[in-house]
Amino acid sequence: MLKKIALVITLLQATSIPQADGHGNIFDPKPEGEGEAYRWYFGGPAGMIDMPEMVGKTPYGEYYQAVDDWFTKNNVDSVKAYFTKYASDIPECGNTKKNGTPQPLPTDGFVKHDSLGNSHPGPCEIWCDDTRVFHNTNCAGEYAGQVPTSLPIDLDTCKSSSQLVFYWLALHVQPWQAYINCVTLDGSAAAGKGKSNSTSTSSASKTTTAPTYTFDETLDDDSVGGEADDKPTEAPAATPAPETKAPPATTAPTTSSSKCLRRRP
Repeated sequence: MLKKIALVITLLQATSIPQADGHGNIFDPKPEGEGEAYRWYFGGPAGMIDMPEMVGKTPYGEYYQAVDDWFTKNNVDSVKAYFTKYASDIPECGNTKKNGTPQPLPTDGFVKHDSLGNSHPGPCEIWCDDTRVFHNTNCAGEYAGQVPTSLPIDLDTCKSSSQLVFYWLALHVQPWQAYINCVTLDGSAAAGKGKSNSTSTSSASKTTTAPTYTFDETLDDDSVGGEADDKPTEAPAATPAPETKAPPATTAPTTSSSKCLRRRP
């Protein structure tokens, strides 16, 4: 009987651990999962983009720069524009709701991501309606080791917007992974002001200074097999276990395959 109780407690604790290793999502402001399937976890990729020609024979550690150069050469001025043109089959808001419960802006002017600083290389950006308020060509490198990761936005722009959207193109494995988080805003103005980093739709300029962090391809060995999706599982409410002096156990997240795979004609 005691063994059965211990097993139940272990399972409850395991399901309550964030599944953010290598994936993840923003949590401030807070998105909502789209439908029952993503009620508990929506941090997996929204879809895949099969375009290896973007990097050619570029070394793995320089993929993000090759992609940025490809964007410039092909007149793609943002990750949002890239997804719109080359991944139209991926849901507009990924695994999150387009019209969720309205949320307030973060009071310190920084959008928070649960794992970006310890995740995959590639560009990411944030939009408030039709204005880009944050962009970096290699977010995981720029914010290496910062978990959770704080991304500065322009509150003056966002406080008058109805929606905030986070876009991220992860380049650790081919096909590339697309991440999109949408948050409906409640129109409230935060007291503090974050770094002004806005860019209009017509003049979205990219970050030009490359981060010094060097990626090690072995960090993503678990992805080389072709991770494509995190099939969400509804998690029951966990009962907090009593404190002990032993260090907390770390449960490795699991990933499963099969997600929309799209090859450009």
